[in-house]
Amino acid sequence: MALLENPLLDRYRTKLATLPASGGGGCHPALLGVASLGVMAGVSPEGVFRDLREQVHGTRRVPDREILDAVDKAAREHPPGMSAGNLPARMTRPPVPAFDGAGALRRIVAEGRGVSEEDISARSPVAIDWDPREDAARVIEALYRPDDVLFVGLRDCRPAHGRDIRNAAEWINAFHHAPPGADAPHIIPNPLTGQPGPTASGDGETLRGDACISQYRFAVVEFDALPREDQIAFWWAVRLPVVVLVDSGGKSIHGWVRVRDVTCAAEWGRSIEQHLFRDLLQPLGVDPACKNESRLSRLPGHQRRETGRWQRLLYLAPEGKAVGT
Repeated sequence: MALLENPLLDRYRTKLATLPASGGGGCHPALLGVASLGVMAGVSPEGVFRDLREQVHGTRRVPDREILDAVDKAAREHPPGMSAGNLPARMTRPPVPAFDGAGALRRIVAEGRGVSEEDISARSPVAIDWDPREDAARVIEALYRPDDVLFVGLRDCRPAHGRDIRNAAEWINAFHHAPPGADAPHIIPNPLTGQPGPTASGDGETLRGDACISQYRFAVVEFDALPREDQIAFWWAVRLPVVVLVDSGGKSIHGWVRVRDVTCAAEWGRSIEQHLFRDLLQPLGVDPACKNESRLSRLPGHQRRETGRWQRLLYLAPEGKAVGT
């Protein structure tokens, strides 16, 4: 019996065409059912993801992660070689091909080709109409509560309370009174507990490690080797809930992506380190070192001594929004 005669493929296409609307219509629970039919019918996980992404409609924006979660669960529950319902073994789906990250990256970059930093800034939900020297204070005002504890400072410093570890209100006040381009090159976007925790190696304590994170709000995303113009194209076209884009003052654009429904380190490991980075972003060429929760990002509003260039804010969307949509 040929694969084209697989009745599951017809059921998959029917369910896909009648996918309920988002925003109260039942889209979320339907995603897994449609994804399961697709993988059992022999459609690759990448193909199911693409089909669902194109078919989703309604009043609520359905993020890629939500679709990927459904496809990932469907693929795990129906691995290659497993009988598809009551179909004979010869109709089980073929082995799942590896995700073509390089091809996906080419398609994303091609979609955003020709876009400039000015185009990205024009799409910023918060209009960036101030002097770049105000960027640090403006970002902290927009994204944090006054009592959120933040690390801001040098990459290799030994952090200290009152100097590198302060609450958001204190940082805002400091930046309003600091000289232009003061030494504030890096920030950990996720708020801290303010208390010491074990280092990653377990041989000491630190105030700014993964164990010191109090709230899991942002994932830092950057590329090591992708040309700058391709990075700009990527951020324009990729469908991720982008909160901040920072021109690093060097060769890269740093992005902060909104994280939702992560409340502990274990959930971060599953949702961000494994699913978002290992399964999706790393195949696209994103720096895998970014995946931990206390990852540093360049902070806008700092002037780099080695280049004389400013780390500039390009995009600010506190709730998270795909740039080019």
